[in-house]
Amino acid sequence: MKKISKIESVLEQIQTPCYVCEEALLEENLKLLAYVGEQSGAKVLLALKGFAFKALAPLVSKYLKGCTCSGLHEAKFAKEYFGGEIHTYSPAFKQEDIDEVIEL
Repeated sequence: MKKISKIESVLEQIQTPCYVCEEALLEENLKLLAYVGEQSGAKVLLALKGFAFKALAPLVSKYLKGCTCSGLHEAKFAKEYFGGEIHTYSPAFKQEDIDEVIEL
């Protein structure tokens, strides 16, 4: 009989779809990114479209300077959960959205 590790046991209980993240490894990577930013003078931003994981926002916000967003709703999400600088880019904005994007 094969012995099942604790993480395998936990993973078997998780319903999909879901996100699973090893916080200790994430924090190691965030520390490295913060170091690169400090040494280079660059502002390291989170690409929100690739990582909209609000439960980890406090951890990510400790190390990164803000978020990049592809529109109004991502920018609102970034402001609410991540803070810091919010950079928004889109090839076009709706007229009714642009004023709100500028305010964020």
